[in-house]
Amino acid sequence: MRAMYVHKGNKKVRSLLLEVIPYVLAFLFLYTGFSKLMDPVGTYQGLSNQVLPTLLAELLFYSLPPIELTIAVLLLKDRTIKIGLASFSILMTVFSAYIILVLTGVFGRVPCSCGGVLNSLGWWEHLWFNLFFLGLAGIGLKLKSEK
Repeated sequence: MRAMYVHKGNKKVRSLLLEVIPYVLAFLFLYTGFSKLMDPVGTYQGLSNQVLPTLLAELLFYSLPPIELTIAVLLLKDRTIKIGLASFSILMTVFSAYIILVLTGVFGRVPCSCGGVLNSLGWWEHLWFNLFFLGLAGIGLKLKSEK
């Protein structure tokens, strides 16, 4: 009897997580996307300071906000949550890989982590922040696949 209760409890927890995780991730990308749009000069300066070719920095300047906002919308619609979770995971993996390359000295210099939405974080803190949200997305994908 007790095992049955725990199973039902787990089902409730899973359901709650599947409801909450997409909203948390969507909030993050809504925040970052709109922040970039509200401060285009700071966003451009931050991207220009990175160890990126100028053309790539400009491409990211124009493409990141709409990509983040689109992913946020995908996370908020029941029919598109799974693709939103996958898209979120891909983008956060790319961001995290870049941070790892910076931290391991691949670029020869460590660019300032300034100019971003999370400008008070250093590179290590930003990596842990990203990995936390990437983990949430992974949990969401697993739960959505089990549903």
